[in-house]
Amino acid sequence: MSDSVPQSVVVVGSGLAGFGVLRELRRAAPDAKLTMVTLEDGHFYSKPALSTALAKGKTATTLVTSDAEKMKTQLKLDARIGREAEAIDRAGKALCTTGGPIHYDSLILATGALPIRPPLDGNAAHRPVSINQLDHYDRFRNELPDGARVLIMGSGLVGTEFANDLVTNGYKPIVVDMLALPLAQLAPPAVGEKLRDALGAEGVEWHLGHKVTAIDYSDPGPGYVATLDDGSKIEADLVLSAVGLRPNISLAEEAGLDVGLGIRVNQYGQTSDPDIYAIGDCAEYQHGLSAYVTPIMAAARGIAPSVLGKPTEIRFPPLSVQVKTTVLPINLLPPAPSVAGEWRKIEDDASGCKHVFVDGDDVICGYVLTNEKCEQRMEMDKLVGEKA
Repeated sequence: MSDSVPQSVVVVGSGLAGFGVLRELRRAAPDAKLTMVTLEDGHFYSKPALSTALAKGKTATTLVTSDAEKMKTQLKLDARIGREAEAIDRAGKALCTTGGPIHYDSLILATGALPIRPPLDGNAAHRPVSINQLDHYDRFRNELPDGARVLIMGSGLVGTEFANDLVTNGYKPIVVDMLALPLAQLAPPAVGEKLRDALGAEGVEWHLGHKVTAIDYSDPGPGYVATLDDGSKIEADLVLSAVGLRPNISLAEEAGLDVGLGIRVNQYGQTSDPDIYAIGDCAEYQHGLSAYVTPIMAAARGIAPSVLGKPTEIRFPPLSVQVKTTVLPINLLPPAPSVAGEWRKIEDDASGCKHVFVDGDDVICGYVLTNEKCEQRMEMDKLVGEKA
């Protein structure tokens, strides 16, 4: 990058991925021209905190750790807030937005992921809340009556964390999932059983092995009535949808970039267009999708210098996750979906349990720890990292 003509870098998105790479860019290039385009309000907050905010008495306002003006000042940003990125003119190297075109030398897509909307019948099929950003949480808090019965569709990471947050704060969660156990795609059945029983003992109502087929307004209201695939009915004051996220690839796909599950990138975070990068939930790295905080920050540390002319491979540490279920603390590192193998129980006693996932060569590719055994997380991360 020339000292006299700062490079122009445009970042689409104001989540952790967008701000994370902007911070790394500003640290490395104090004089670079950095532009952020976001349809949101530009505030910085922790998205993982959304599923535990209720227990901490947080509102959408108090979840904000740095408002948009502070972020603009700190990072010396040209922030185009409330602007939608509509298209990418790759030939002209311009991002087309609702506020007009923005020219770039490098473009970084941090467009995140969109909640999956399950097909539903009923006159209230449009009403389930998916909490994936600040305004979603604001709606959830505003619509949540004291002591409410809350139907949660999905018992994965987000669904179980919300069930924990709700039940430990005087609410009545009812969880419905087609799978037989919570965290079924991330942990061995024995751990799913322990989590189901621990949350059940606190008051969580489970309807596992079923799915919601319709949601209707209560008559008489207020509230909703959900119909399950076996014909049973569940009354609820609010419905949360936590059935998963899908990478937001529409902007990249329409621009002709190579996409799969996400926007495909190489070891430097570059897309099929070398002047365009992708990071975070929208990106499909060489090993696959990588949500969560740790891979986002690792990608930012590689992408920023690459954008600025110093190609730097992204180095991902073991991508373990702390499940925020206080009734049963869990740390886990699930194996990659492509890895064939089995879960093995190593320890199970009063201090918790420890399971490892081994492949056909007896190599440890993942693990799950509960309760006090969560203290072994760093040791297990190192073990899996050494084997990867």
